[in-house]
Amino acid sequence: MILLRWGLASLALLLTVYLVPGMSLSGGPLWVLVAVLALGLLNLLARPVVWLMKVLTLPLSCLTFGLWTLLLGFFVNVLVFYFVGTLGWGFRVQSFGAAALGALVMTVISVILNALLGPGRQE
Repeated sequence: MILLRWGLASLALLLTVYLVPGMSLSGGPLWVLVAVLALGLLNLLARPVVWLMKVLTLPLSCLTFGLWTLLLGFFVNVLVFYFVGTLGWGFRVQSFGAAALGALVMTVISVILNALLGPGRQE
C-alpha cells in the first residue's frame, strides 16, 4: 500500500513538472522517487509545527471561518515544496511562485490519482 502511494505521488510529481513552468527534472527516475520521499518526510515533520500554529491562531481561524487554517496549511506545503525543489533532489524549482503553483497542481493531481487508483477506493 505504501509503495502504491509512493508511485502515485511520483506520477503526480512528474505530471506537475510537465505542467508547471519554472520546474524541471534534475535526475533520473530514482531521483524523482527520492524527491517524493523528501516531500513526504518534510511534510510529516512539519505537521506538529502546523498544528501548534493552528492552535495559537485559533481566534483568527474563527474570525475567517477556517480560511486562515487552509491558507496556513497551503503556505507550509509551498515552503516544503520550494525547499525540496532548491535542494535538487529529483527536481528543481526556479521561483517561489513556481513552487506555489506546483504545490497546488500536485495536490490536485494527487487527490485525483488517489481517488481513481489509490488504495482504499471502492470497487
